[in-house]
Amino acid sequence: MGPIARNSALNLVGFVIPLLVGLATVPIITRELGVARFGLLSLAFAVLEYSSLFDLGLGAATTRQVSASIARRDPDVAPLIAGSVLSQALLGAVGSVVLILVSPLIADYVFEIPPELRSEAIAVFRILALMIPPTIILLSLRGILEATQRFDLSNGIRVPGSIATFLIPAIAASAGESLPKIVFYLFIARLVIALAMAVAVGKVLPSSSWKPKLEWDALRPLFVFGGWVSVSNIVSPLLVYLDRFLLGALVGVAAVGYYTAPFDGVMRMLIIPASLMGAVYPTVSALAAINDHDRVARVFSAALSKTALLVVGPSLVLAIAGPWLLKLWLGAEFAEQGRIVIRILALGVFVNAVAHVPSGFLTALGRPNTIAKFHVAELAIHLPLAWFLIVHWGIVGAALAWTIRVTIDACLLFWATGGVVRDFSVRDIDARLSSPAVTDSISNVT
Repeated sequence: MGPIARNSALNLVGFVIPLLVGLATVPIITRELGVARFGLLSLAFAVLEYSSLFDLGLGAATTRQVSASIARRDPDVAPLIAGSVLSQALLGAVGSVVLILVSPLIADYVFEIPPELRSEAIAVFRILALMIPPTIILLSLRGILEATQRFDLSNGIRVPGSIATFLIPAIAASAGESLPKIVFYLFIARLVIALAMAVAVGKVLPSSSWKPKLEWDALRPLFVFGGWVSVSNIVSPLLVYLDRFLLGALVGVAAVGYYTAPFDGVMRMLIIPASLMGAVYPTVSALAAINDHDRVARVFSAALSKTALLVVGPSLVLAIAGPWLLKLWLGAEFAEQGRIVIRILALGVFVNAVAHVPSGFLTALGRPNTIAKFHVAELAIHLPLAWFLIVHWGIVGAALAWTIRVTIDACLLFWATGGVVRDFSVRDIDARLSSPAVTDSISNVT
């Protein structure tokens, strides 16, 4: 098994184990918290996801730069690592302060939160604010480990943290703990994971230093690359979670709960392209650094074929048996509310999964500006479309809006990739996919 295949398998295991825990615990969480509080918890984590905008793209930039430095045999990456982690700590602190200050505004004016949940909501968002610095720092720390091909350590540390995200709410809610306390326990778990990841980086790269060190010559490539990534970091989470925000504002938090359950369940299928592209990204960055364009094109075709083959089956199962699976998982009420939603999302998630490949390659090849421009254009289309569809069809409209948006996104990404990856075009994809050399490329690329 080649390095990319092995690392993809490690990533897949790292996603599947928390997924199984989530499938078992989400019914417990929804039952113990109730639909409204479960919806509030979902909105809180959507806000945390959106806080990645304070990362300014440094996580992805760090992975790419460290991978390139190793490929070029640069003698010292310590200033790069220290500067990246320190910068993210400072940016995360800014994000934390901002969220603490605006929490009452979020509870009062952004979401339709029942009056009896207002004080809980404000407390939840303020505790959540404390999670922003370790969450952002983790992006660089994990990227550094993956740039050194230590996916075993990265996943070995990340998996317990992901499991805790499900287990802590399930156990604490069953014990009668309040929602703010549950989020506080999650904050402690996130801190522990960040510290463990920092220790692992120190072991893998003993020459790295944690002393405060900001050298502009080392940081400039990160901020130039990350500047465009940060545009996507601002817009992309909004594109993903806009449907929930609009549902919360236009329909209510209960509708968010009914929509979030099938949405999150279906989105778990994206662990397949995420596992593959997480392993491919540092390798393609390294190949680009040494100008090996032919191997980049071969890996692209192989990644695309494998992704499509792996996701088409689960997508069909969800489209056909999705309502029955939803009933088995969360009960008749969720199945009735989400029976059309899950079928629409099954189509959208297939398209989105395949689009992970051109998106990952464009970033690894130094073209985050292209993705950022696409996301801005998509937002201008998605916002009015989602608003219109949600007003008229509620959670079904939200699913339609998301599926239409990811289809547009996929078309744009494939069009752009055809002009970036040398020797690749959509017209010759079938010939490439049938080539034995392409089939073996993932196992052979180092």
